[in-house]
Amino acid sequence: MRAVVLAILLALGAVLARPAAAAPADDLQRARDSFRQGDYGAAIPLLTYLLYPTPRLSHGADLLEAHVLLGVCAFETGDRPTASREFEEALYLQGDLTLETVLFSAAAVRFFEEQKAIIADRNRLDADRRRIAEENERYKRLLASMVVVEIRPYYVNFVPLGAGQFQNGQPRKGLAFAVGQGVTGAVSAGIWLYIAGTYGWNGTVPKGDANFVRRLEQVEIGTGIACLGLVAYGIVDSLLNYKPSVQRKADESLLPPELRRKPEPKPKPEERKLKPAEPITYHLLPTPMPSGAGVALFFEF
Repeated sequence: MRAVVLAILLALGAVLARPAAAAPADDLQRARDSFRQGDYGAAIPLLTYLLYPTPRLSHGADLLEAHVLLGVCAFETGDRPTASREFEEALYLQGDLTLETVLFSAAAVRFFEEQKAIIADRNRLDADRRRIAEENERYKRLLASMVVVEIRPYYVNFVPLGAGQFQNGQPRKGLAFAVGQGVTGAVSAGIWLYIAGTYGWNGTVPKGDANFVRRLEQVEIGTGIACLGLVAYGIVDSLLNYKPSVQRKADESLLPPELRRKPEPKPKPEERKLKPAEPITYHLLPTPMPSGAGVALFFEF
């Protein structure tokens, strides 16, 4: 397990005698010296103390440097989650920050650049989401302010197969008229075509087929009358429910393409993600301080 001191120090002033606290600038200098000597274990408590739980450095440049140094120290000691967090904090303070291999190891610089790219991808995705959310909100307001007046042609009332009902916003009734008229009309026309095709247009029906043909003609006439009756009923019903114009709710099809709702962007499969933090445990251990003694809370990732 990798242990990192997270700057929650419980001073034992009432128990352990200690001299006056050192200035944050002095602690930062000690951390620099330890870092330059490669003593990352000594630099980590100092830097953590300066940054957490609240920053003790007043100058932005010092705060940025402390985050960078703590991130590199964490990386060099194998604590990748803490290194990632500290580099993100540093990039939040200065987005165009770069690290030089003159001061830091090539591996640490490479890891920093990887985290920088991940954060840039995430920030870009967040910006796209915010932009699309704003556009979609504008789209909703625009639709809410629109009033659509639909003009309904009068002649459609006289079109068979339920056209008038569909125009009047009665799709079930229109479907019933369409099916009824279609079936009766098809049966009547089919029988007529059968008789004409079998016995000729002006042919003579053999005596043996006379009764059969007569029954077919009765069905033909009956279904034809039923079809015409349904057509007439459909026209009357359509006229009774007809409105020359109606208002309806606006929909997206009425908007130009540039104003239509945009889908929310999703991360591509190859987009990188920040490594999730590992489970955390903690220990209270006595530890020497830059100007005294205290107890440090050690978190283990």
